[in-house]
Amino acid sequence: MDKRERITTFAGLFIALGLPFILDLLLRRRPEDLAIPSRAGLFAVEEWILAFSLLGLVLFGEKKPLSSIGIKKLSWNDVLWGAVGFIVGALSFVLTTPIVTSLGLSTTSGGIARLAQMSLALRTGIVITAGITEEILFRGYPIERLNDLTGSLGLAALAAYVAFVLLHIPFWGLGGAIQIGVWTIIVTVLYVKRRNLPACMLMHILNDAYAFILLPMLFAR
Repeated sequence: MDKRERITTFAGLFIALGLPFILDLLLRRRPEDLAIPSRAGLFAVEEWILAFSLLGLVLFGEKKPLSSIGIKKLSWNDVLWGAVGFIVGALSFVLTTPIVTSLGLSTTSGGIARLAQMSLALRTGIVITAGITEEILFRGYPIERLNDLTGSLGLAALAAYVAFVLLHIPFWGLGGAIQIGVWTIIVTVLYVKRRNLPACMLMHILNDAYAFILLPMLFAR
């Protein structure tokens, strides 16, 4: 990797892993923002802007195909593994709930309850947004580019994992972040094993649809 490629890669890593934290600090986001449609909508728009900026950098700055960050054709095996990842991930929340509660920490149920106050259309938009953009920003790009820089896929996956989990603490609290951290291990392993980002997007969308659409409907009853 020459100097120009390194500079472009660091710019991409800044967009993927740096800007989300900076925006959160500048905008002083709080957990209560999840229940305010305008703020939740703005957050979704920001994620799309970051994701498209990163894709533009890959195509026109790095001059590499999207397959270089795992955006490839989704095979039936990928669909299967994405579905399996969703099931295992859903079970992880069930299994970690009593552990987090025993530590005196709040679980993800608080955030889900706040999301239940939004319209179905907005929740659906958030599900699709998070499932697609967060996999580009926190899985495909950073894992592949950090792997290029360090020569260690494991180290690259760990760095992306830590950034993703830390970003969720302000919204979900320490207890919720612990649960999300366990789930993130599963989706990270899925990417490392399959190197197919749409499979991770499928797992992520199914997870968020279950948590943000189906569960709030059940709570409403």
